[in-house]
Amino acid sequence: MAAENLISYLFPLQGATTRRERWVSGVGGFLAIFAATWITHIFVGPVALPFMLASMGASTVLLMGAPHSPLSQPWAFAGGHLVSAAIGVTVAAHVPNVYVAAGLAVGGAIFAMYQLRCLHPPGGATALLTIIGDQRIHALGYHFILVPVMANVAVLLAAALVVNWLIPGRRYPYGAHLHAKETAPSSQQPAVELGFGEDDLHAAMQEMDGYVDIAEEDLERIYSLAVLHAQRRRTGNIRLGDIMTREVASVGPDTPLEKVWRLLQEQGIRGVPVVDKERRVVGMLTIADFLRTADWRLCDSLARRAKSLFSRRCGQVAERIMTPPIALGREPMHLTEAFRLFAEKGVNHLPVVDAEGRLAGMLTRPGLLAALYGDAGTLSLQPD
Repeated sequence: MAAENLISYLFPLQGATTRRERWVSGVGGFLAIFAATWITHIFVGPVALPFMLASMGASTVLLMGAPHSPLSQPWAFAGGHLVSAAIGVTVAAHVPNVYVAAGLAVGGAIFAMYQLRCLHPPGGATALLTIIGDQRIHALGYHFILVPVMANVAVLLAAALVVNWLIPGRRYPYGAHLHAKETAPSSQQPAVELGFGEDDLHAAMQEMDGYVDIAEEDLERIYSLAVLHAQRRRTGNIRLGDIMTREVASVGPDTPLEKVWRLLQEQGIRGVPVVDKERRVVGMLTIADFLRTADWRLCDSLARRAKSLFSRRCGQVAERIMTPPIALGREPMHLTEAFRLFAEKGVNHLPVVDAEGRLAGMLTRPGLLAALYGDAGTLSLQPD
């Protein structure tokens, strides 16, 4: 075996992380353990350190180094330690042989954590401590579950929640569920439409016959971003400035709504950007904004809804009903960024701005598909 292959075999690459993520994980681990030991010292007194379980250090690696992992979630952390402690204490009380007891405690903890969906690797260390610990731990009996285990879990979990909340970009606890997953916010939707469903993904993970340490939402997002990167490699260096529509109609914040409506009808478009005097985008005004503001209960047609809206004394100018710009493109952006913005932000119109932030053009979903595939790209968008 070649030297480089041996090195790769012995030291495989871990998950790709940024330098910032490594720094914040290390600092977060320091803050979490510092807070946990300090609070424990306040409540327990000078003998606090013996009450801090070493397995909490391993838990901190997961809570701060991999906060989005299913192994790190609050129930996995708390349940893993408490269930393992209960099994360990029970085994210690009934199995005199230390070798057999150690194996039963850790093996039983693993099985129980799987059954209760709280798999947390440091829980195995907590179970083992009940067997190989000194007489002070054995004397505690089931009280060991309360102090130090539950006390440690409560303090460290509180510290992890606060520290992860303070770190930008962290989501802890991570709201992913294996079976019944709520609709994710638009910012966490996959960047492209996936060709499989949640049931397909869950079935595939089960067929692997092993534990996959990644949340399904993250796996979907990784897949969709990989598709975008592959698309970028295939399409080459195409920028938004190359495919956007440069002749874009726009209105001002004080443009009357009747004038905006006529503009949409005359040009056959569904939305128009709202710009200030310096041509900076301050909002988007689409047909959906008109429909949302009009009284649907009194109007049975689009024309009547618009007429009802225009007749009101309030909301007669664009800025009253426009939507703030949810997403803006920039001319140097690669076209695959437009796919991501359309999917993640849930928009159909993407104003494109120049280096000074002024409106330079517009890109729509049909326009993006037409730029990639020509007229064939818009066939799926035509009505039956």
